[in-house]
Amino acid sequence: MTSTPPTRVSANTARRTEIAQFVRAKGTARIDELAHEFGVSTMTIHRDLDHLHQVGLLRKVRSGAEAPPTEAFERNIELRRVLNLAEKQAVARAGVAWASDRIDMTAVALDDSTTALHVVPLLSSHLPLTVITNFLPAINDLSTDARVRLNAIGGDFVPEFSSFLGPQAIRALRDVHYDVLFMSVPALSRGRCFHPSSAAAQLKRAFMDSAELRVLLIDHSKVARRAIHRICDVADFDVVVVDSGIDPDEHRRLEDAGANILVAES
Repeated sequence: MTSTPPTRVSANTARRTEIAQFVRAKGTARIDELAHEFGVSTMTIHRDLDHLHQVGLLRKVRSGAEAPPTEAFERNIELRRVLNLAEKQAVARAGVAWASDRIDMTAVALDDSTTALHVVPLLSSHLPLTVITNFLPAINDLSTDARVRLNAIGGDFVPEFSSFLGPQAIRALRDVHYDVLFMSVPALSRGRCFHPSSAAAQLKRAFMDSAELRVLLIDHSKVARRAIHRICDVADFDVVVVDSGIDPDEHRRLEDAGANILVAES
């Protein structure tokens, strides 16, 4: 039996991640356009698109590929983990630094976003502390550290989001209070935050209600997107941290909507 060399596997994975990011940013892309952009043959692009379509990272169509709708994207935890990594890490660092300059972080909350998940390793300099979250990947990461008092918010487990939602989770959040909430949203437009899931939107509002400081962490791909369920206004956050890839016009619109914008440099 023969196996593909590890370097080739990693190169394929990196290229496919970049293809998924490229298509999602543009909405659509042609096969010949992708071959030129990534310096590979059209046959290689066909194989890449077949793989990305199979795992739900995009939709392969006759002429090329289309980005998945916002709802399909938000329900794919693996896609959310790999896209815009550098941007998510940058906004997480900037958000934690901003909050730690303003409040003694003894209790923090993390929502079920992969952006807030990047806050987890940054909390090491603030231990011991209490962390409240409904996100299973964060619960798994934090549960092994004895210096963390973990308050895992239970409820109805939703595999698509890898998180706990529903009335029980909302009631649990009403009984706690924390210094800082680190949160993200899948869509932000006209000064408002949206989510494709009604249950997730309700829980994010409950997270906000129990926070002393509210920090919104978003990468620029979330801006100028919409989903069906409104969460809140951007002005409801104490700071909105976004990476430097944000369009200048969208930056101005957020400020006009009352957002306190902090641009995180990668």
